[in-house]
This record gives sequence, C-alpha cells and structure tokens, in this order.
Amino acid sequence: MVRVACKRPPRIRPRYSSDYVSLLQSHPDARRLTQIHSRVVTSGLERDRFVAAGLVARYAALGRAGVAAARQVFDRAPHRDAFLWNVMLQAYAQAGPPSHEREAIALFARMRAGAPAPAFPNRYTYTFAVKECAATASNDDADAGRAVHALAVGAGVDHDVFVCNALVAFYAGHGDVAAARKVFDGVPAKDVVSWNSMIAGYAQNGHSDKAVALLRSMPRRDATCRPDLVTLVAVLPACANAFLVDDALASGLIAMYAACGQIDTARAIFDHARCRSPAVYSAMIQAYGSHGHGVEALNLFRLMLASGITPDGVCFVTVLSACAHGGLVDDGIRVFDTMGDHGVEKRQVHYACVVDLLGRAGQLTRALGVIESMPFEPGKDVWGALLSACRMHVDMELAKCAAERLLVLDPGNAGRCAALAQMYDNAGRWADASRVRRLMRDRGMNKPLASSIVEGNMDAGCSQGYESSAF
Repeated sequence: MVRVACKRPPRIRPRYSSDYVSLLQSHPDARRLTQIHSRVVTSGLERDRFVAAGLVARYAALGRAGVAAARQVFDRAPHRDAFLWNVMLQAYAQAGPPSHEREAIALFARMRAGAPAPAFPNRYTYTFAVKECAATASNDDADAGRAVHALAVGAGVDHDVFVCNALVAFYAGHGDVAAARKVFDGVPAKDVVSWNSMIAGYAQNGHSDKAVALLRSMPRRDATCRPDLVTLVAVLPACANAFLVDDALASGLIAMYAACGQIDTARAIFDHARCRSPAVYSAMIQAYGSHGHGVEALNLFRLMLASGITPDGVCFVTVLSACAHGGLVDDGIRVFDTMGDHGVEKRQVHYACVVDLLGRAGQLTRALGVIESMPFEPGKDVWGALLSACRMHVDMELAKCAAERLLVLDPGNAGRCAALAQMYDNAGRWADASRVRRLMRDRGMNKPLASSIVEGNMDAGCSQGYESSAF
C-alpha cells in the first residue's frame, strides 16, 4: 500500500502591518481572530492605525459578542483618525439593540471634542450617530438625535443622502412623521433607501394611505429609485391594515418579515391576524427564535396555552428551536417533557431539537444520553445535530462516533465527512483528516459548495435546519 504523506499546510508568518491587514480581511472566525490579535500585540503593531481599524472591524463583525473587544482595541490606539472613529461607531450600530447606544453617543461627543486628538466628523460619522439615536425609543435618545441633526446642519452635511436617510428612519421611529417627511423632501438626490425609509415610516405609524400614495409617486424611470423587495416589505403593513389578515396570509407574512429582520413588523402582522391558529403562533415563535429572542418566544408559547389553543408538533419544533438558539436549556427540556400532556407524539425532529439544545450548551454527554434513551432508532437528523455540537465544542471522539453513524444512515452526504476532516485538521490530526478525505474520494463524495441542508420535514409541514454542509 502506498502511503500518502500528510504534510502540515504552510503557516503564514506575518511581519508587517499590511500582512495583518490582509489576514484580517480574510474574515477569520472568533477563535482565529483572537489568535491574530495575540500575534499583533506581541509584534507591537496594535498601535498601527490600519491594523487597529482592521481589528475593530472584524470584532464588530462578530455582533454583540465582539463590541467590547473592539472598544478595547480602539481605546488603546494612540492615533485615531476619522476612519477609525467611524469604524468604532459602526461597530456599535451593527451590534443592534439592545446595544450600547449611550456609549456610542458619548463616543461621538468625544470625537467632536477632539479627545484625545482632533478628528473631524464626516457624513459617515453623522450617519452612524443618528442610527444609534434611532435604536431606542426613549425621550433622551430622541433629544440626542435632534441634537445630532442640528450639528449635521452646522457641519453642512444635512442634505447628504446617507445622513438624511438615517434621519428619516430616526424621526419615523420616534413617531415624528412630519419631521421625517420634512427631511425626506429636502433630500436633493433621493435614492431607493430614501423612499423606502419614508414609506416604512408612514406604515409603522399608521398612515397607510400616505404610505401607498408615496409608493405610487416613486419615479419608475430613475434606476436609483425603482421599487425593490425592501419597498414591498415596507408597504405591506400599510396594505395589511386595510383588510383582515387570515391565518395562511398571516403565517406567510410573518415568515417573510422575519427573514428580512423586521421582527416588530412580523409581530404587528401577528397582532392583526383575524384568528390565531397554531400555525400563526408557530410562525411568530419561529420568528423570535431565529433572531435569538428565546424569552419572547417562550412567552408567546405560554400565551398560546393560556388562550386555550392546543399546540401541534410543528409548534413544539419552533419552541424547542427557539430555546436552543436562546440558550434556554432548562426551559426547553420542560417544554419537551410536556409534549405528551398535549397529545403530541415525540418524533425524530423533536429529539433532534433537544440534542441541538443540549449540544449548543456544551452538554454533549447529556445529549448522547437523550439519543441512547430514544424509544426508536435515532435518524440522521439526530446524529447530525450531535455532530454539529461536537464540532462547536471540539469533541473529537464523540464526533467520530456520530460521523460513523451518519455514514450508514446518510452515505451520500459529503458535508458531514468534510466537517469531520476539518475538525481533524484543526486538532492537528493530519493522518485522520487524510483518511476521511480518502474515504470521500473512494466513495465519490464531492463536498457541496456553500449550500445549506434543511432537514426535519414533518407531515404537518415544517422544516428546521440543524446543520450546514459548509462546515
């Protein structure tokens, strides 16, 4: 037998700031980013403004989890130009509410005050500052937003399209539709975002007729102002207010708005539903769960029970998934244990949800215990959920066990083999990684490109994803 030498891939040894900037632009994950940051510190390049901006931007891309680290890098940077200040302000804006709006506004004030060194705000600075003021509905933030608007006027950027679009969203979000329209009318070169922001502002504040009228007045011949999908999303609530929404339409609209990140609009559709069936509740619970609002999903489930509506199997899938994404392990287990009380049979997809719930929380032994206690043979969804958890928490031996079961249950799925091979690579077990890839070649398994596997279809019509082939 000819042995194939498995060589360790060459390691990049950055020496200059440009090397680190290139590494940061490769979109590293959280673990790799921490390693790069450590190398930056030991090489003495953390004070380089380009490297610092790259670190802040990459930490910001992690969402709320990376904001604190981004701010630490920013505070240690001795040379802060407008670009670095803007990147930090953008990090706060990207984190989304509930975030650090007060800190962002304080940072904007420090920039204008020239502390610790002068840096002049530009149109992007004012845009990010206004977005932070729009993130909450408190009166203090409304006053801060008006103050930023006044400063933008003084700086001569109040007619800039980016600043104006942020101001329209800010005023509309605080219920001042007249001020939003005044800003909108003053934009000399409106783009589709300008129109969408104003249409959404009317719809969100109950001015359905004005939202539809503004949609009709959009200039169709101007390529920069043609209605798009976001326009449709913005105007649909106004149209929904004109008639009663039935169950089927409500479920579809809730799912669509959730996919677009419009959770508040999805809830408004839920509230307008003529009759809230289990399907409507399931759609709204899934909307909350997919965006990490596990507590809200649980509260809605409890409201459903209190209303005398009996949940079905699909509803339990959405609740369990919401608990998994929200880290609500004990709540999820309690929900799972009550399924029999509501006459709902526990099926493969429900056990897969529980394994995912425990696996995400790092309770791999407990997840394996659930699998071993199943009253029927575990399927590919269940083992796939365990493999994903093993990869997340780097449990090589359990991952190997799960992968071996999956090779029997789902022999044509290359994504799972690729996941195991990547885990071996990350652990430095090059021979094992080579063995898995050789097995893939022998079986003619090709790794799929950036696709997502969605499994767990139920007779009632539900699909819930537990893994991704792009491991």
